[in-house]
Order: sequence, then C-alpha cells, then structure tokens
Amino acid sequence: MGNRDRRDRHNISRRDFIKYSLATSVVVWAGSQVPRGMGLSEAEAQTLFTVKQVDPAVFPQSVASGDPQKNGIVLWTRVAALGSGTRVAYEIATNTTFSSPVLRGTADTSAAKDNTFKVQLSNRSELKPFTTYYYRFIYNGNASRTGRFKTLPAPSASVDRVRFGYISCQDYTNGFYTALSHLAKEPVDFVVHLGDYVYETTEEGSFQGGQVRPIQFPSDKNGTSDRSGNDATGVDNALEADTVEDYRFLYKTYKSDRNLQRVHELFAFLTIWDDHEFANDCYGANAPDADGTAPSENQEGEPVPNPDVPRRSAANQAWAEYTPVGTSPLSASPDSGRVRYEAGIEDPVEEIQIYRSFAFGNLIELVLTDERLYRDEPPCGLDTLDRLLTPGCPEIKAEGRTMLGTTQREYFIEKMTGSNRTWKIWGNETMFMQLKIANSYADALRNGTVAPEPEGQLGTDDGLYFNLDQWDGYQAERNEIARAFKQANEAKGVQNFVVITGDLHTFIAGYARENYDQPSVPELPPPDAVGVCFMGGSVTSSNIIEIATFGQGPTPPAVPGPGPEGGDAFTLQTQTANPHIVYLDSTTHGYNLIEVTPTKLTCTMKAVDTIKTPQSPVKTLKVFEVPAGEIRINEVITPTS
Repeated sequence: MGNRDRRDRHNISRRDFIKYSLATSVVVWAGSQVPRGMGLSEAEAQTLFTVKQVDPAVFPQSVASGDPQKNGIVLWTRVAALGSGTRVAYEIATNTTFSSPVLRGTADTSAAKDNTFKVQLSNRSELKPFTTYYYRFIYNGNASRTGRFKTLPAPSASVDRVRFGYISCQDYTNGFYTALSHLAKEPVDFVVHLGDYVYETTEEGSFQGGQVRPIQFPSDKNGTSDRSGNDATGVDNALEADTVEDYRFLYKTYKSDRNLQRVHELFAFLTIWDDHEFANDCYGANAPDADGTAPSENQEGEPVPNPDVPRRSAANQAWAEYTPVGTSPLSASPDSGRVRYEAGIEDPVEEIQIYRSFAFGNLIELVLTDERLYRDEPPCGLDTLDRLLTPGCPEIKAEGRTMLGTTQREYFIEKMTGSNRTWKIWGNETMFMQLKIANSYADALRNGTVAPEPEGQLGTDDGLYFNLDQWDGYQAERNEIARAFKQANEAKGVQNFVVITGDLHTFIAGYARENYDQPSVPELPPPDAVGVCFMGGSVTSSNIIEIATFGQGPTPPAVPGPGPEGGDAFTLQTQTANPHIVYLDSTTHGYNLIEVTPTKLTCTMKAVDTIKTPQSPVKTLKVFEVPAGEIRINEVITPTS
C-alpha cells in the first residue's frame, strides 16, 4: 500500500465528514412555483429546472435513494464534472412526467465531496406513507435517469404485506451483477444491503482469483505492483484502498455497473457496512490482513493490534459520501432511522454510528446493527489460521467479549424484545449460528483427498470452527442475546425473531439457539431454539466451494457414494456437523426475498446460473415459510423459474 504521508496528505478533513456528505445550501418547496423567501427567483428556478435532454453521462453513477421514512427520503447522485456552477436541482412526483411535482428543490455540491450530491428530506407532509414516488436530478439542462422509491408505512398503520430483497458481498472483480438484473424485476418494496458493497482489495488471490472484471487504482499506471504498493520508480501501485481517493474510486467503479444502478433506480436501500468497506476481518480501526499495516509484534513475538486511524476514517468518509443514508447528531435516537454523527470527533470509531431501526407499521421492527466498529479483536490471535478452520481457544467463550459493544447491544435487545410489532427482523452482518466442520474433513480439504463419511453432530470439543470472525468467536454475547429473547418470550410473549444475514457467500436456513453446546435432538426445531436464520448468497463474491481451501489447495474432495442435492461434500459434511442448519448451498450466487404478512414470513432464495457472463437465467433454490407464533421453518415445494 501507499505510505502514511500519502494518506495524511489526501485525507480531506475528517471532522464533520458525515454532515458535509450532505448537500449544502438546500432549498425545498412544494409544487412547481417557488414561494417567496426562498432566496431563488422564478427566473432562476426556470433555468435550473429546464430539461434540454436526459444525459446519463452527466450522472455516471446514476441515481439512488435510501433510508425511507413515512414522510421522508434521502436522494443521491453524482455529477461527472462541475461546469459553470455547483447547484443541482431535484424534483419528486407521483409519475414519470414530472408535470405536477410534489416537491422541488436545489442544493450545492463540490469537489470536496467528489461531486456527490445527497439531500435528506425529513418530515415533509407532501410525502405520504407507503406511497410510490419518482425523482430525478437536473444539472445545466441535463436530466438524470428517473428513480423510484417508496416511503415507509406510518409506525402505527395496520400493514397487510411488506416485501423486500436483501443482498450482500458484491465483489466487482469476481463476476457480473447478473443477480441484480433479476432483483430489479422483483415486486419488492425495498432492498436491504447487509454489507461488502465494495471490496478494498483489487487482486487478493485467496478470494479474488476469478478476476472476471479486473480493476486498478488510478495511481497504478506504471511499474509492477508488489505487496508494499510501491514499484522501483516509487509509484504507488497499491492492491488495497488506502486513501479517501482510493475508496471513492471503488465506489465510482462499482456504481458504474448498469445492473446495480437499475436496482438503485427502482428501490430505496436500507444499508449497513461489513468489513470490506474498510478491510477484511476488521475491528475498530484495525485491519489484521492489511499490507503495510500488519499487526506489530510484542516482546514474545506475538502479533498485537496496530490501528490505522487515517485509513479507517477515509473509509468512513467515502462510505458516507457514496451511500444514500441520512444523518442525525449522536444526541438523536437511533430510532430516527438515520446514521448518526458528532462534529469534531477525531476517533473514527466514535465519529459515526450506523446502527438504527425502521418500523414498518404494526408488522415489522427491523434493526440494523454494526458488527465492526465496536467488536473486540479476534479471540485466538490475528493470524489467518487463528481465525479460519481453527479448534478455537478458551477466549471464544469468555464473558465480556463483544461484537456489538455494550451501548449497541443494550439498544438492540431493548428494541427487539420491547417491540409490539408482529415480526422482529435483525439485519445482521455475520453468521449468527454455530458453524463447525469435522477435523477429518478439514484435513481432506487441505490435502485434496477423499473426504470421510460424516459421523453426526460434533461435540463441544470436536471439530473446527469454520470462521471465528463470525459469532462463533463471541459466544457469551451470542448466548446473552438468545437468552434475552427466550426470557422476553416467557415473560411477555415476544415472538417471531428472524435473523437475516450476508457475509458468508452462502445460502443457509437454520435455527438460532440459546446454547449450541447443548446436544440436539433429531427433530427440528431444537428445543432451545429462539428464532430462525436466513442467510443470502453473495451477489458475486467467491462462495465457499470457489474459495475451497482459501486459495491454498485443490477443490473440495468428493464424498463416496450419493451426496445431498447439489452433490458437494462440503454441504453434506456441514449439515451433518450442524444439525440446526436445515439447508445450505455454497455453490452459486444470488439474493433472498422476504415477504411478511401478519400470519407468516416467506423467504425465497434465488440464484443465477453463472456470474461469468453479463446475462444468466435465474432459478428458485428454495422457498421457506415461518408461521407467525412458531419457531419453525417449513419448506415449500415450488417449481424452478
């Protein structure tokens, strides 16, 4: 990576970056006529809103909306280059002609924001709850493509049905966004993005081996890259994002994809990050795998954390600039549905809070959490094999270890167990359920030999944890969350806890348990189940079968004799070792759809045939139903589409 001087020189004022990610000099009014006192004459407005042509090239990342409220929305775009002025116009209407706009407004952007334009509209009575609107931007006579969003239902409204899709892990280099071309056609109200919107690396062999769409940072124009990011001439040839310019480049590149643009144009997003918006397996401002900022060693030769504060803050800033999220001061409540900030704070862990909640009438309480900024370091060490395919260590069960942090955990538990809405859905970044594999199968993976027949559920001290970056590395806190739901159910009848997850690039359905060390019975659900979990496959990022042995060995070995549906050894071994998992497929890519009614929640898992070409058919992998008032996953048999 580049050196620290480069980061300091180009990291634009970290203070107030969240606030300044919003457009300045914002003016908004109802209808097409400019009221007096707006500081804008009718003649000026006429010029600003005159559309000579629709020119997507002026808005190369198209348009986006996010953080919907019952009377509000956040609108986003980026102007390719600022010409004669910095003022951008926007308008919202109930149809695509914009002949009778509901709202109009103007605001300024600047090169300091990389020409991004984000306006937050709150408490506008002109925007009605659970209603579809259209919007566009206008700059120097050029209109953007038209976007569409739907507001939230009123918090007290009786809602019969809500549909949303959720996605994660869209490594641009690893394939085409064919899954998103199909998501754009789904009849959903919103889209939830659970993180890994961009990847900080551009050529990481352990999981970016495909290089279907290779990219290179703009500074990488001469010489041959090495892992320090410098060639013989001193040119920065980093393979990882290092500065705010690097992270901005990634967002600009990813958002240039037409399929991703189309989903943004059609649906408002509810977005959180995971690790790759900053660095793989990150915690706080620490990037354990980062070149140039690898963990230092103590006197015993053991690695210790080495925070990279400028890089973390640069990643935060670019995320805020390029993501359609609203902002509120830290003194506000996360219930506002806004990302929160505080002016003047230099610690990147404290300058932003992205956890928040959204109410969908009386039907859904959706809480999105941040599992990166506040978590403790990996429990068993910072080396790769301390985190992956490991037997663990005593620290994985240590009391006090946290992924959420005390304040966020208390907010999350209180919000979910105190809600009187029918369904409590947790937008969670990492695998909540236990995930172990047998030692013998791990050896077969490493050696490329034939895998042994699976032998049943693994005991407490048997097998290897697949990944301690997940909740398996924070077991005491996981148990605390599960107990809180069990106690709330016993005391107040709190029901219908559902966890939706990304991160692992795998389709999974299973049960959240109070204690995974307790043996399971053959029947499902387990007697200590407190909720259900649905994980979506990645949009493009390498799934487990593709990664195989983390880029260090052959493809997974076969199991003798007939295997499960899909026929791969990993699926059979994993489901046998983890009986709380009722379905697993890590051979493909796609997205999940959730439909919620007062009587049931339906999860539909969709996958594309390939991501190696721009177009590919989509098929339905599985459809599961969860009856209201029951902790039970029922498989629904449906034909493949």
